[in-house]
Amino acid sequence: MDSIGEICTAYSGTYAGEGMASLAELYDKIEEETLRFCFEHSIACGPGCGACCEHFMPDITALEARLVAAYLLLINKDTTLISNILDARKSTTGPCPLYRFDSAYHCSVYPVRPLICRLFGVCANGDKEGNGVFRRCRFNEEETMPLLLNFGPEVPVMQDYAYALRALDSSATEVALLPKAILEQLEQLSFLTAMLSGQDDNSNPDDTPNPQAS
Repeated sequence: MDSIGEICTAYSGTYAGEGMASLAELYDKIEEETLRFCFEHSIACGPGCGACCEHFMPDITALEARLVAAYLLLINKDTTLISNILDARKSTTGPCPLYRFDSAYHCSVYPVRPLICRLFGVCANGDKEGNGVFRRCRFNEEETMPLLLNFGPEVPVMQDYAYALRALDSSATEVALLPKAILEQLEQLSFLTAMLSGQDDNSNPDDTPNPQAS
């Protein structure tokens, strides 16, 4: 089973699990469409390039952060990486705390990377007329991408995928910088993970909060 499949199975039957399963389906669709787009138009990042990770701190939704947090808790289990996220709490410009210069994909959580990380440099953007436009990434000094491509409205654009993400979950309308968003979800999922594994004697059968006395 793939890592996202393991995560969805682990949280099956919970609100968190349902959201992550829906997000995984969207990611599969995006992966298929962006790979085809890049192949058809000869788009590729330069060998070894990780510049976008070095110079950018993405805003992500709670749902995206939840899947990353689950990956860190259940699959990656690297406490050093969580420390890096803590250290990056006040950074707004990067580098991304998930960045790995010694990895082929330059990402510690590549299977569950957020939407912007999947689309940056490999997807068209919509112009004012609703048509797709692709412009070469400014970090692509090797010129392994076309400088400019123009399309009609039939080409999927970054905004379309963003709308699809927001349609999955009401929390997807709000974003936060990656470290803050992931740390919040790590705290929530740690509780849920303990509850599902039977470590919490006061657990209830779903993942709704226990009522608190006023």
